[in-house]
Amino acid sequence: MLFLLLSVVIYLLSGALFAVRTFFGVNLRNIPMIGLLVAFSLYLVHFFKVYASTGHFPVGDVYGMVSLMGNSLILMFIVLDLVFKKNVADFGLIVSFIGFLTTLVGLPAHKVGYKNPFYVYHILSAAVAYASLILAGISSAVKFLVEKKLKSKHIEGFMVPVNLLRKMERVLLNVGFIFLTLTLIFGSIWAKNFLGKHWINDPKLILTLVIWVYYAFLIHLNLAKGLKPSRLSLLSFLGLLMVLGSIILIRHTVT
Repeated sequence: MLFLLLSVVIYLLSGALFAVRTFFGVNLRNIPMIGLLVAFSLYLVHFFKVYASTGHFPVGDVYGMVSLMGNSLILMFIVLDLVFKKNVADFGLIVSFIGFLTTLVGLPAHKVGYKNPFYVYHILSAAVAYASLILAGISSAVKFLVEKKLKSKHIEGFMVPVNLLRKMERVLLNVGFIFLTLTLIFGSIWAKNFLGKHWINDPKLILTLVIWVYYAFLIHLNLAKGLKPSRLSLLSFLGLLMVLGSIILIRHTVT
């Protein structure tokens, strides 16, 4: 628990440093991103320490799953920073705060999950999928704000290149869809082993399938006909609302 608590504190400090750099223009070099990496590493230490002591990963209740999803988003953000190399760090304040909140949620987690490896694969792929789709939706929302500022010729303050946001949006949508597909596959295999059948009429599973169909349609339509950037961003943002609704409002009826 100590490592998880330290992770929460460092996420909060990292967010404060991102805020100082973004809003006050203080050159802190890579210190905020290093803080983010340290906080994520501490979460990983906690994650594998629990596995070493219990033989289970700490993803057996909603608290553990939300914590894993938030930290998966942090990992996606760190990778994006390495790939795009500039201006992505402007998202650091938002991402750090998400890391802080979701890791904080993980503190009261008491169930550590199941030994079946496909359950672990299912949870890990779901965490990456939702983290990617959430970050894609955030990119879309920020793109709307930046484009609005550019149209009004008000370019002071927070600005991120529109082309960078478009690349992030498309990459994250595709990554999210791939891992959402794996989530359904691994979940089906685990359900067969645990419940004796591949599918149950569970509200969470049904909504996950609906979200998969939605993103499959969105990505296929974009590849086939090339959606206008504004329309793609709007649909991506609507998808974000669906994902958040699934995470926050809907629970499994079978545990």
